[in-house]
Amino acid sequence: MKKLSILTATLLSGALVLTACSKTQSNSSEQNNSSSSSSSSSNSTEEKKTRQAFDFSAMDKDGNTVKLSDYKGKKVYINVWASWCGPCVREMPELEKAYQKLKDKEDVVFLSITSPSDDVFKNQSPQDKDKATILAKAKELGVTYPVLFDVNDRFLVNYTIRSFPTHIFINSDGTISNQISGALTESALEEEISKIK
Repeated sequence: MKKLSILTATLLSGALVLTACSKTQSNSSEQNNSSSSSSSSSNSTEEKKTRQAFDFSAMDKDGNTVKLSDYKGKKVYINVWASWCGPCVREMPELEKAYQKLKDKEDVVFLSITSPSDDVFKNQSPQDKDKATILAKAKELGVTYPVLFDVNDRFLVNYTIRSFPTHIFINSDGTISNQISGALTESALEEEISKIK
């Protein structure tokens, strides 16, 4: 019985590591169930109660404040990532391909956000390295979509981010269409973005 429990725990841990990173190692079963498959994900999305997206304020690379409300009336996709996260780094070229196809669409906004350790961002529990390291990693990977920085941990707390990468899809009316933990391919991302209303 003890061997079976150890084997089950090992297999479950391995499955989580393959799909997402967590600096705090706290994953809820509810969140893991939400990323099981695209067909069950779309069914559970339809059954979920609609919730309003938190109007976050983040900082761009030049120190300007960016708010979700700046994109009112648009479909918004946000990739939440960390420079140390293997699945995040592996999926970024896929995300960049999708961004290149979508960047000229007037009604779609493509963003990414991370939680830097620099004092200026006032994150009490930063989940990433400093801004310079984050931007260097993005440049190394050929990322051209906007990279934003969480301030005062507000984004991670209000969107209950527990693992990286996490993908948030926001409808043009400001409600959350879907939130997925784990890496996505270019085609999976494009499919999810096409479901945003």
